[in-house]
Amino acid sequence: MDALEELRQMHVEAKDTFARIQSAGPVDRAGLWAKLRPELELHEQIEEKFVYEPVAEEAGPTDEVLARWETEHEQQVQEADAVMAQIGELEPSSPAWLAQVTMLKDTLAQHIAHEENDIWPRIRQAWGQQKLDEAGTKIAAAKAAGKAGATVTEAVGKAMEAMKQAVGR
Repeated sequence: MDALEELRQMHVEAKDTFARIQSAGPVDRAGLWAKLRPELELHEQIEEKFVYEPVAEEAGPTDEVLARWETEHEQQVQEADAVMAQIGELEPSSPAWLAQVTMLKDTLAQHIAHEENDIWPRIRQAWGQQKLDEAGTKIAAAKAAGKAGATVTEAVGKAMEAMKQAVGR
């Protein structure tokens, strides 16, 4: 599967978990958030490492939007990280906690729409299917490692290791 489809699946999973958090009782919210937060962090690292950094290096000189996107994306991630830190300081049973989670969900929904509708078509055009499939293999390996309990850093590292072994064959 190509990289953007792998990332789109992660977007769908995150949206579903946000919906479950919003409809859950206070006790279940905390557990759902504890699962979602590292998934959001892994998603960001995967996007950066396997798509946005290489795209900025390769396509940036010919496409101003893609050249700027990595920096714009980083700013948006920092804003989301700040909200996630605030969520971590609140009690999941409080209305303020749920309000922060809802704000994060809404902000990420706008971010996702911009990525999928404006940025990804440019990446698809700049890279072509073979490059998207190569990046998709790395992303799938990182996702699998993350679901198996690896930390974000470990998951990205395992994906890089798997790719080196595949190339070495």
